[in-house]
Amino acid sequence: DATMDDRSRETAVDVVRRCREAGIELDPVLAAYHCAALRYQGVPWDDAFTQTAAERIVAPRSRLAVDTMAMQVAADEIRATMTAAIAADRRDREERAAAYEREVLTVAASFPRMTQREQADFMEHMWKNVFFRYVCVKGGMESALGINDEVGREETFAAFKSVFPKHETTRFLTQTAPEISAQLRELASIVLGIRVFNRRLEELSRGGNEPSPSGAVPDPAPGYLNLGAKMREDLAGRAHSAARLCAQYRCILSHQALRRDPGDELLERLADENNNRVAYWSIVRALIEDNAEGIERVDDLAQRVHDGCEEVRALIEDAEGIDGVQSGGVQSQSGGVRRDALYPILESVGANHSALEDEAAAQEVIHAVSARMTDFSKPFETSLTNELLHEGIRVEKMAKERYGPHAVVGVPKIDESKDVPKTVVEPHLSRKLSETGAEITHGGVTTLEYGGYDVFALCKRRGLALPASMTAPDTAVVFQGKTYGFADEYGAKQFASQPEKYVRAMHATLFRMPELVRITHPSGEATARAFPNLDVAKLAAGMSVASPTEFGTQTDTHPVERHVDKDYEWNEWALRRRALHAANLLRKATHGSQTHSSHFRRENTTQVWLPKRNETQTVVTKGTTMPQKKRYIGGMRGAPDVKLNVVNVELDLGQPYEH
Repeated sequence: DATMDDRSRETAVDVVRRCREAGIELDPVLAAYHCAALRYQGVPWDDAFTQTAAERIVAPRSRLAVDTMAMQVAADEIRATMTAAIAADRRDREERAAAYEREVLTVAASFPRMTQREQADFMEHMWKNVFFRYVCVKGGMESALGINDEVGREETFAAFKSVFPKHETTRFLTQTAPEISAQLRELASIVLGIRVFNRRLEELSRGGNEPSPSGAVPDPAPGYLNLGAKMREDLAGRAHSAARLCAQYRCILSHQALRRDPGDELLERLADENNNRVAYWSIVRALIEDNAEGIERVDDLAQRVHDGCEEVRALIEDAEGIDGVQSGGVQSQSGGVRRDALYPILESVGANHSALEDEAAAQEVIHAVSARMTDFSKPFETSLTNELLHEGIRVEKMAKERYGPHAVVGVPKIDESKDVPKTVVEPHLSRKLSETGAEITHGGVTTLEYGGYDVFALCKRRGLALPASMTAPDTAVVFQGKTYGFADEYGAKQFASQPEKYVRAMHATLFRMPELVRITHPSGEATARAFPNLDVAKLAAGMSVASPTEFGTQTDTHPVERHVDKDYEWNEWALRRRALHAANLLRKATHGSQTHSSHFRRENTTQVWLPKRNETQTVVTKGTTMPQKKRYIGGMRGAPDVKLNVVNVELDLGQPYEH
C-alpha cells in the first residue's frame, strides 16, 4: 500500500530518535524512505526492525549512500511540499469561486418565482457582492477586495461594470445552469484581460521602460525570464563540474577494476562517490530541463499576451470617435468596437496571464530545489588523488590510441556471487544470444530503460552507475519492446544472453541499494509507478500528519546531593497539570464591591483603641503667677459733680515664697 499508516509513521519516528541518540540528525521523510526501502529488501517488520534500520544508517560503510538518499529525498521533498502548497492555494481559490457560483445558480433557480420587488432587491446585492467578488476571486485579483489596493479595486470594478452592467443581471439569471457557469468563467477572464490591457497602455505611455504603476496587475514574465537566465547559467556551471568529476571517477574505476576485486574497499568507496555525484548531476540536469521548458513556455505566453493587447489596441483605434478604454474598462458603444470581436481576444489575454502566474509559481519550486542543492555541491572528502587520475588517464589514452575511440581499457573483475547472473563465455555465449530473442543494436538510442545507465555494471559491479554509450556500436539491447543501454559491447552481450535474469537481478540491486532508485528512475512519476512505497510526495504528506505521543527524558543522578531538587518534575504532562491547576486557582478569587448606600444594609463594627494614660512626678513642684490687670469705671455714683472715668489697676501678688 502506497499510503502511510500509523505504524509506518511511528517506525520512522523511532528510527529518527535512535539516530539522534547516536549523534546523527535524520530527516523524518528520509527515515520513512529508508524504512520503506528495507521492507522492499525483505527485512522482517518486527520489534527489531527499527533497531536494524538505525544501525544501517549509522554504520560508517553506508554513510555515503545515506547522504546520497538524503540529497535525493531533500530535492523531492521540497518539490512535493511546495507543489502541494501551490495546489492547495489554487484549490482554495477555486472552492471560494465555486461558492459564489453556487449562490448565483441558487438565485437563478428561484428567480422566476420572485416578485418584482424581490428581484429588484436581489439585483443590487447579486451584481455588486456576488458577481464582482466571483470575478476577483476567479481571476486571481483578490487584492482588489482588500482595503490596501483602492486603485486596483476601482480599476477592476470599472472593467467589470463595462463588461457586465447591472441592468443585464436579470437577463443573465434567466439562462440555463451550464450557460451561467461557462459565462461566469468567461467574465472573469475578460475582466482580467482588460486590466492586463490597461497595464500595457500605461507601459506604452511611460515609454515601456518604467515599471507598472501602483495598483496595476503585475507582469510575471520579466521577473521569470530574469531569474530563469540566472538559474540557467548557474545550473549549467554546476552540471559541467559534476559531469567532469563523474568522468574522472569512471576513468579511475575502469583502470582500478582490472586488478582489484569488486569487494575492494577503495573500489566500493569510489563507486559510492561516483553514484553520489551521478545523483547530484541527475537532479541538476532535471532542473536545467525544467528551467528551459519553463522559459520556453513563458516566452510563448508573454508573446501571446503582447499580441492580444496589440489586437485590442488595433480594434479600438479602428473604431473612430470611440474612446475604447474609459475608467479602466473596455466599453462597447453603438458604432464602437463589437463585443463579439473584442471579448474573445480579452478572454485569451486573461487566460494567458493566468497561465503566466502559474508558471511563476512553478519557478519558485525550481529555484527552491536549486538553492537546496547548493548544500550538496561538495558533501564529502573525495578519494580521488592525482596519482590515481594520472594513471587512469594514461591507460585510457593508450587503449584509444591502439584500438580506436570506442576502445575500453579492458574487462574488469566482476561480481560472481549467487545473487547475480553467472558470466557466459564462448561457445555458450553465441548460442544463448540466438535463443533469448534479444536483439543487439547500435548505441545512441535516446529512450533507454533505467535512466540510460548500464544494467550490466549495476548488477555485476556492485551497483556502479555508468552511463550507456551514445556513440559506440552494439551497446544497446532490445528485449520485449524495451531498450537497455550499456557502456560497452561486452556488457550488452552478457545481458542479451540471459536478459530475464538480469532484469530480476536489477530489481534486487535496487532493493539492496535504494540510492540507485532515483538515479535509474529520474522522474518522480516513474519512481511512484515502479516503487509505490518510495514515493517521496506521499511519504512527506504522511509524515506531516500530526500524531499525539508522550515523550519524556530522564537525567543522570546528580553528582552533588545538595544540588538535588526534591520537587523536580520530569513529566511534561504533570507540569502542564500543575500549571493548569495554578491558573484555575487564580480564577477562583473572590471579588466584592460596595455602593454608596450599601452600609445601610450591613452590620458595621468599629473598635477604637484609646490612648494610654501617662503620669510623671517630679521632685519639686513649682508654679508661676503672672500679674493681674483689672479695669473698671468709676464716678458712676455719688455727688453730681463727680466725673465718669476709667480706672486701671495692676495687681502683682506673686507667690507665697516671694513674700
